[in-house]
Amino acid sequence: MIELIRGQFENIDIPRHIDMILMDPPDNVGLEYDSYDDNLPDGEYQYLLERWLRKAVSLTSGPVWITFNEKWIGTIENILSSCNIRLIQRCWWHWTFGQACKTRYTPSIRPIYWLNNNTIFSSQIRIPSARQTKYNDKRAKSGGKLPDNVWEFSRVCGTFNERRRWHVCQIPEGLMERVILGHTLPGATILDPFIGSGTTAIVANRLARNCIGIDQSQVYLDKIRTEIDKNGR
Repeated sequence: MIELIRGQFENIDIPRHIDMILMDPPDNVGLEYDSYDDNLPDGEYQYLLERWLRKAVSLTSGPVWITFNEKWIGTIENILSSCNIRLIQRCWWHWTFGQACKTRYTPSIRPIYWLNNNTIFSSQIRIPSARQTKYNDKRAKSGGKLPDNVWEFSRVCGTFNERRRWHVCQIPEGLMERVILGHTLPGATILDPFIGSGTTAIVANRLARNCIGIDQSQVYLDKIRTEIDKNGR
């Protein structure tokens, strides 16, 4: 079941049980979204980050994941400390196909913080180890190992089949699949309060999870619904 709600996360009541929350809020770096100003004064944006995080951990006893622009690492860390929000682990998305810069090093990482609850279903996300693939070491566990906390996924480029060109940015489906498989079971309900391009809903639907998605843009919600209906389940 995919439920899409138009509105602002901080102003919406969520009466249903939520097993996990995935948050990818706007970065406040001046991107052009439909129905949202991504160029707020820093203080106003930092205030919203705290409201969003406080609300997220109040809605679920399960894991909460948030990914954000590295510019806001200090702000996020301060919020977690001052609000006594449990930080389970810092993970990083690293991509190798970044946008080249002329006056600074090419950005190629994005923080992804695991908060609130340490539930993990490790058997669902194990990967082959170097002992298996490189060294053919008989001591390697046949089931592989848990991924490192630096995750390498390419950016979703314009030529990719999964690219939804009507949205300014998009998390790779493979990355979202790892989080959903690793921290929920089939039938779980996931909340994405900034559903954006719809990746969480699309992947959750494919993996037999429920998803509640919130966005201020009815344009985005309509396009997400079209994608879900097209793929079906």
